[in-house]
Amino acid sequence: MGMLINTRYENSMTSKELKKERKFIFISIFSLTLFGILMVYEASGIYAFKETSDAAFFLKRQLSFLFVGLIFFYIFLFLDLNVLRRYNKSILVLTILSLIGLFIYGNKAGGARRWLSLFGVNIQPSELLKISFLLYTADYCNRKNKLIKNIRYGLLPLGLVLGLICILLVSQPDLGTSIFWVLWTILFVFIWGAKLKHLASVALLGSIGLFFLITLYPYRFRRITAYLNPFADSQGAGFQLVQSQIAYGVGGLLGVGFGESRQKLFFLPAAHTDFIYSIIAEEFGLLGALGILFIFIILFYKMIKISNDAKDNFKKGILSGITLIFGLEVILNIGVSCGLFPTKGLSLPFISYGGSNLVVHYILLGLFFNASKKEDKSFNNFR
Repeated sequence: MGMLINTRYENSMTSKELKKERKFIFISIFSLTLFGILMVYEASGIYAFKETSDAAFFLKRQLSFLFVGLIFFYIFLFLDLNVLRRYNKSILVLTILSLIGLFIYGNKAGGARRWLSLFGVNIQPSELLKISFLLYTADYCNRKNKLIKNIRYGLLPLGLVLGLICILLVSQPDLGTSIFWVLWTILFVFIWGAKLKHLASVALLGSIGLFFLITLYPYRFRRITAYLNPFADSQGAGFQLVQSQIAYGVGGLLGVGFGESRQKLFFLPAAHTDFIYSIIAEEFGLLGALGILFIFIILFYKMIKISNDAKDNFKKGILSGITLIFGLEVILNIGVSCGLFPTKGLSLPFISYGGSNLVVHYILLGLFFNASKKEDKSFNNFR
């Protein structure tokens, strides 16, 4: 895997093959998005009616987010990647400033400041990291390709930037997102050829820091103990995970049927956001849940295939980085809903409810198609 970036294939994909793979990816993701919108409406209708007197409240908002996301998709599809490469540091600095701005202007909800209000629209700056930190890291590894194996001159400067981002995220507080970016960065630089022993040292230091961040804050410690044995505190810290597992158990092999979920009736918190996969498992059963997972696996296989075919290292970094973002999100979201990982607020890509999340993911999709275009037939390759 560490040889992925430097690999050159004698038989690269033809324009026809690339067009076919890209079309499959777009159709699949757009279909998942439409399915997600349907599930958002189905999982949130009663809750939305209680809170807003409009059962379609979240449905309407998700549709509007999709519309905005598609606009940005086409903008980033045809944007000059050299411009993004040239200004990637400035883009990251703006994102970091927006994270700092949360301490002054951030909207507080659930004990955390994670949203900025801009022209009446709530924006989550941590979502913007998926664009800015991706571009910065892709350019960094491209420029310092030969130094990635060196911990002092290759990994340390990138680690300092990552450390600053994690400090800002943890201060919100948002420990889960900082863990996500540490995992993503380790995997990303490993793909670029970083030494395993260096990454193991980083992982060890990170684990020590994580231990103190968990033990020093009681609510985080309760979340870990609830993960280990959710039924020991089924009405407290383990409530969400217990209700999620009930959804899986009730769904069985074939599910209770579309629209027949009982966990959405105020039993399972965040049913239309972080735990929407549990509602899918309840209504469509194990077969339906595995079907969604299978689609994601096929998507990632094709995205990896396209990433490996790229000849430009900066573009290869964008392609592999986006694939890693989507892949990690799916693994962590489904893992949390199954009880494999501690509870962490992370959406299921293209399916969960969320404006910033959906728009940013379509921006990433636009970047993916942009970076994977054949230089001589860029427009025709997407059609």
